[in-house]
Amino acid sequence: MEQELNTLADKVLKYLCIGSRLEGINFYGLKILLSESEGNRDRIDGQIYINIESKFKIFDTEQFEIPKAEEEFPDYNWMEAYTEICKLRLKEIVDVRLDEEVPNLFIYFDTGEVLFIYGHHDKYESWQVGAWYK
Repeated sequence: MEQELNTLADKVLKYLCIGSRLEGINFYGLKILLSESEGNRDRIDGQIYINIESKFKIFDTEQFEIPKAEEEFPDYNWMEAYTEICKLRLKEIVDVRLDEEVPNLFIYFDTGEVLFIYGHHDKYESWQVGAWYK
């Protein structure tokens, strides 16, 4: 990704996500619903979400080795994937960042846990962050 686009994407991700909490799940694909935060409450009139289409893993600490291939991720069925994501419910997002070369997404929580979403998928976008407007 070009540096200018990476910088812009990083700013948007931080604005939408930092201070939010995982407050729900949409059951069409793995879509995480985020709460509003102090930083975006007055500017976003809608539901912020993270849609996950690729492999992901939750690390207990910020000290971890980044998986390089899909084979290094757990092979969750849909129920296991939702169960894993539910472990992060109501935890506050304190940081979010993109990998510099690959669109891997790192979401850091106040508990020290990190949700790592792999930036590759054969058929779909690996992940999306957006907002549904009322």
